[in-house]
Amino acid sequence: MKHLFFILIFISNIIFAQNITFIYELKYKPDPKKEIKTEYYYLDVLGSQSVFRSESAREADSLMQKNGFWQSRKPTFDHIYSFKNLISNKVYKSVTHPAMYDLYYVNIDDKLEWQILPEKKKIGDMECQKASVQYGNRNWIAWFDAKNPLHEGPYIFHGLPGFIVNISDEKGEYNFSLIRTKRSDKNNMFYVRKGKEISWDAYKKLQSDYYNDPFAEVKARGIKTKVGDTNGNTLDVSFKQMAESIQKQMKENNNPVELDKRVEFKN
Repeated sequence: MKHLFFILIFISNIIFAQNITFIYELKYKPDPKKEIKTEYYYLDVLGSQSVFRSESAREADSLMQKNGFWQSRKPTFDHIYSFKNLISNKVYKSVTHPAMYDLYYVNIDDKLEWQILPEKKKIGDMECQKASVQYGNRNWIAWFDAKNPLHEGPYIFHGLPGFIVNISDEKGEYNFSLIRTKRSDKNNMFYVRKGKEISWDAYKKLQSDYYNDPFAEVKARGIKTKVGDTNGNTLDVSFKQMAESIQKQMKENNNPVELDKRVEFKN
């Protein structure tokens, strides 16, 4: 954390005129029985909106905004992508279908019942206070900077009287740590996907259907496909082989933040 720097903001209405990016390091276990992975996520705040997504998703969104079409993406669902309205406190989980790139979003209406605790500790140059909350059938511990009037945090987490610098679940399977903050006078990296609102049940069905036949939509729409390597050479791979590979990845990366919404994939 020695490289952590933070921009203190003193007046709330100044925040909503800013374009600020908070970069988090996420250490997580896609499978509870396997090793921890590390990825970088960006919380972009522009005016009264914010969006939280991985570095790769952010780059893909920027290219979509620039070129008008999606670049190659992971063949599995990205479970950690959210956007918020900081005035209405509306929070949404954004979902992109891995096969057709259809866009959806789920309204996260769970009320975060924060418990502010007396413990304090210094993280970088910030004096942080401890808080706890339950979400997604996980118990979370957060450390927030009460001197910052931006009541924000990574992913769906928000609503504390300050900014969340670190939050982790008690199982040690997810840990979001702020590592850098930067301002910008550009908003070209703030692209919020549009899509169709769906329920949690519909989202779970999307995952189940995709697992059962990852190429059902491709085949139903009569789309011609071919598989190539990084040099553009066509590879002789069958739908069956590709489906089995995707199913394997989905089963090995089936430890979402929302454990209570987890889909049990059958063999």
